Amino acid sequence: MPRHFRPYRALSAMRSVFSSSRPAGRRAVGASALLAAGMFGASPATAGAQTIDPVDAFLTVTGEPGPHRVPGAYFTSPGVPDEAESIRPSVLVGPSTPLVVGESLCTAAVAGYDAAGNAVAITAGHCGVAGDEVRSGDDPDGTLIGTYVRGGAQDNGIILLNGNARVTNTYNNASLSTLGGGAPTTVCKTGITTGTSCGPAVMQVGDDLATHLCAAHGDSGAPVYAGNRLVGVLSGGLSSVPACVTPLQGAAHSPVFVSTWDSVAAEMDAAGGVGAGFHLA
Repeated sequence: MPRHFRPYRALSAMRSVFSSSRPAGRRAVGASALLAAGMFGASPATAGAQTIDPVDAFLTVTGEPGPHRVPGAYFTSPGVPDEAESIRPSVLVGPSTPLVVGESLCTAAVAGYDAAGNAVAITAGHCGVAGDEVRSGDDPDGTLIGTYVRGGAQDNGIILLNGNARVTNTYNNASLSTLGGGAPTTVCKTGITTGTSCGPAVMQVGDDLATHLCAAHGDSGAPVYAGNRLVGVLSGGLSSVPACVTPLQGAAHSPVFVSTWDSVAAEMDAAGGVGAGFHLA
């Protein structure tokens, strides 16, 4: 059974590895199909936990072996885009922005507007609970940019942005112009922990897409895309298979499960309220 990536957060505040709003059954079906196909030979296990420092610590360059901003991962993390620096004190929010949701560090899949004109960002549903304050991990001032509204059964989390946030379709390596559509053969993702990586889209089971992307805790919610098209929202992986924590692993790491954008959008539209009728800026 695959597990959500835990967002990085303080140990005392850790929740269950499964989002309370997401039934485990659908993702379990996906894992069973993959295991039956002989791709993976390990049984699932609970993902590990990690204590995080305050926002300031995310901006520290460690140099082991490159600038990485999440403890325990040894990839060069994405830096702060020039545009984000240039618009301060406003805070830029778009696909792959690192988000501090309550005590969790996750990644934004996309930002835009809903049918009511609200500025909205989408991340993984297991990254927060209703009412959590949201800040950007790229903002050294720790400015409040929004509130986590709710999670969904597709492991999507909706964030209502405030006037401090400025929405963009492009952030570092992720640039979006289209939402949804069928699964391609190859997808990419950009997350705060492991940066940008690409890999095959292995198979789709229901609303879940199984991929072999490099991802780890903190990448939860990251945009999964093909070119400029958003395919889905990064959700989790098989935690008993080694996570992707160093480039030395090559392809020997856990598969990644993605909530397809079409299923996320359909759920938001059906629920109504904040997030319904979402579109790019």
